[in-house]
Parts: sequence; structure tokens; C-alpha cells
Amino acid sequence: MSRPELVDQALVSPVYLAGPGDSAWVTVPLTTVSGWTALNAPLVPHVVLTGPVSKSELRLEPVLEGPWWHVSHRDGRTGTNWSAAFDGSTPVELIAAVTDALTHPGYPLRQPVDPYEPLRQAGWTVAGGRGTFLSPDGHVRGSRNTLAGSRSWRITAGLDEDDPLWHAFLSAGTPPFVVAAFFQALASRDPVRRSAEQMKGFPRRGITLEWERRLAEHVGRALPERVEQLAARRAATSPPPSPAGGPGLAAAGRRLR
Repeated sequence: MSRPELVDQALVSPVYLAGPGDSAWVTVPLTTVSGWTALNAPLVPHVVLTGPVSKSELRLEPVLEGPWWHVSHRDGRTGTNWSAAFDGSTPVELIAAVTDALTHPGYPLRQPVDPYEPLRQAGWTVAGGRGTFLSPDGHVRGSRNTLAGSRSWRITAGLDEDDPLWHAFLSAGTPPFVVAAFFQALASRDPVRRSAEQMKGFPRRGITLEWERRLAEHVGRALPERVEQLAARRAATSPPPSPAGGPGLAAAGRRLR
């Protein structure tokens, strides 16, 4: 009888210094849970996913300079458009926080929140009036630009100010609860998992790193479990279907997704 396969797994914190991870953490839930569609483009090294009603788009395109990840949404209810962009070394857990918020069944009717509150609770330095914030270790800096009353955010992570690991940008019009979801993931103290291969060549200064050996079967369950959790979220928060012609027909016609 063969022995179970074991693989090395790294537990890395803080998340913002953990390296990019696996892009499937973002793309697979969009297509399997939220009904997004991949636009096939043979021989082109990028991924384009669109939401069920073509109001949302995710584009992943490796480039030499500039962001790799682009998320955009056109909000017909409010008449606003917003977008987010992330460099290729941005941890996928941070990008997933944005796409998970965007695909929440209650979007866009969720209540406004203070986007800086997750940072304050995690002990970050926040100057709300100026729109700046700084992680306790000094490795993440954020700033808010205000133009004609609109706000956009720029976030930079790096071990040294003049040598950034990644940049992120959230445009004006990004809903506060989406910004808050990103900031909450950014400030999370929970370690994230990386394979030994994913840790190769990535800076290890400034991180807490622990190694463990796990069954390959258990490691392979991480993404399916994430998909199951998001599917359960959708099932728990989506309104039940109404019979055709029944009294709930008008309400069902206003379903968000």
C-alpha cells in the first residue's frame, strides 16, 4: 500500500508580504459560483472574465510594467463606474477581497461603512482627514486622492520605500464597503498558505514564516472549500424564487444578480 503524499506548505504573515499566490483563488469562484464567463482568446496570454450581465469585468494580463489585474464595474443604479488595479505581485487574497465584495448577492445595496475602520482595529496609523494610512511595520502605505469631491486610493507595499513589491489602485466611485473589504484583508493577521514553489525567489525579510508538512489531498481541498463557502453565502442571502405569475413576481424581477 502506497504512503499518502505529503507536501510542504508555508504559513506566511503578514499577507501583504506573502507573494502573489495562485490566480485560481480569484478566477475559479467567479466562474463556478458567480456565473462569470471567460472570453476565449487563443494564443493570447491573458484572461478576461465578464459578469452575468456584462456590467463587471476582470482582466488578468501579464505585462512588463504596470498592473496585471484589472477589475471594473458599471453601476446602472447609481450611474457610477469604478475600477481597481493590482500589480502582479499583489497577494491573491487581497484581490479576492474585492471580487468577493463585488459578487456579494446584496451588491450594490449594502450599507455604507467607514472603510478605514478595519485598519484602525488592526492598530494601523490612520489619518482619516488626509486619507493616509501606514501599517504598524511601516511596509504598507496608502493615500487618498480627492478630485472634485471624488476619492481614489493608492496603496504601496514594500520592504523599502524606494523598492516597492506591489501597488494597488482603487478608483473614485469604488463603494466604501468594497474598499473596506480590501482594507480588512490587507490588515488581517491570519497567515496565508504558499507552496514551496511559490516561495522561491520572493523576499523573506519582514515576514513570519512557518513550514508544515500536510497531506496533498488536504492542500488540494483549500480552493474547493473556498468555492463551497461562497456558494453557501449566495444560497443564504439570495431571495427564494417566486412562482411564475405569483405575488412575488415583481420582487423577483428586481433581483440584483
